[in-house]
Amino acid sequence: MSIAEIFEFLRAVDTELYYYIKKFGILIYFLLFAVVFTKTAFVVLTFLPGDSLVFASGALAALDKLDIIPLFVLYFIATTLADSNNYFIGRLFGRVPQEKSLLFRFISSDVLTRAKTFIEDYDRVALTFSRFIPLMRTMTPFMSGFTQYPYKKFVRYNVAGALLWTFVWLFSGYALGNIPWVADNLMFTLLLISAVVLIPTIYAYVKQMAKNRKLA
Repeated sequence: MSIAEIFEFLRAVDTELYYYIKKFGILIYFLLFAVVFTKTAFVVLTFLPGDSLVFASGALAALDKLDIIPLFVLYFIATTLADSNNYFIGRLFGRVPQEKSLLFRFISSDVLTRAKTFIEDYDRVALTFSRFIPLMRTMTPFMSGFTQYPYKKFVRYNVAGALLWTFVWLFSGYALGNIPWVADNLMFTLLLISAVVLIPTIYAYVKQMAKNRKLA
């Protein structure tokens, strides 16, 4: 693939997935893994398709164009490894002395302190459900590493979040993706599913916030 073809693939893979399945055959599984991994593994690549790509994969699996089980395994592994990669990048940046860190030129130490407090106070909610919020899905692993949040705790919530995210989007696509109304209103459908998933997240956040206030 040329550079132009790669950019075109990244731009259209979620909306033109069936075309790429026919073009690449079995290699499409590797390419889907690479896109999902790259999206979260590096903060600057958050613009790559994620939710819509997994949803579309599920829809095509329902039509027997893809195999649902390998998709689930590959997406789960991709998301888990990507978040860990992002975590360790953040951890590396966090060990650089403040006066030498480029990050501190753009983010104040006060903001980083608040981020650390947030992750420590709401770790279970933030690390498990942040993948459903576009910007937080890449920033939360990075900031967890940057603030030196314990990796053993991080990976536990990371695995839970990866399982939940993969299951929700892949099987939502499998069940709903070929309904004409859903196909015609894909963005609204994705937002609606995200909102439904985030309801328990908001509840858990409010509950934890009330608990922290009582302890203060």
